[in-house]
Amino acid sequence: MKAYFEALGKQYCAKQSIYIDIPFIKIEQIGTQILLKKILLFSNKENMKLGTPYLKNIYILAKVISHYKETKKIVFKKKRRKGYKLKKGHRQNMTKIKIISIIKIIKRNGS
Repeated sequence: MKAYFEALGKQYCAKQSIYIDIPFIKIEQIGTQILLKKILLFSNKENMKLGTPYLKNIYILAKVISHYKETKKIVFKKKRRKGYKLKKGHRQNMTKIKIISIIKIIKRNGS
């Protein structure tokens, strides 16, 4: 069973008990469980469901493992023969999460 979800403008593939690095989420406590609601696609062995744009009644339960900064990316600008050089670095804040389970809620009529 796997699902594709959207987190902070980027799309990720989730399977049970894997680790995923996503952009920083403002959660202070490590070990907090979060519910990801923007599910784009859900697939298991029997069938596949595609959202327009998101699926209803399917959620991903994840646990925040850590917050960290990515490796430094260097931005270098230069204009030839002008003596202009600019070197900057950038480290993006990231959050590591562990997918606990993919939850499919079945609604029953009349009960």
